[in-house]
Amino acid sequence: MVICGQEFEFSLMNANDLDRFEDANERMQRRSAEESEQFQRGGVRLGDHARAQARIAMDCIDEILGAGASDRLGLNENYMAPIYDVIEELGNAFAAEKQRYAAKPAQPMNREQRRAQAKKNRHKPPVSYPAPPAAQMVERVDKAARRKQLLAELAALENG
Repeated sequence: MVICGQEFEFSLMNANDLDRFEDANERMQRRSAEESEQFQRGGVRLGDHARAQARIAMDCIDEILGAGASDRLGLNENYMAPIYDVIEELGNAFAAEKQRYAAKPAQPMNREQRRAQAKKNRHKPPVSYPAPPAAQMVERVDKAARRKQLLAELAALENG
């Protein structure tokens, strides 16, 4: 797995790596809760609390990716941003590896499926809806008026 441009021996497909990840995560949660309790009681400076939390996260990263991983990644206890970046990249790498193995190749369709798809996609002629009653009345009046006009023209030609 590649984290921040560094290659590490870790895979979501390896049960031992998953156990190591789960153990490290549980240990980190427990230690973080203990550190927060101590901070809440008072007497701990904010900087010391931040450094303790950074050490806990770095230890977790070392447990997951192997001893010395936090040093290889250039992490230190005085600056939290790179630690958050590494944790975010871990999550992205996990998601990418999971997606890689979860994606199923599309199966080709058999003849029946191809025909059903073609039938479904066949062009359908437009549907003509019946005109509303008011429009039908106007149409009848127009036809009657046109008929009357044509009869008048015919009579004029015959009498003409």
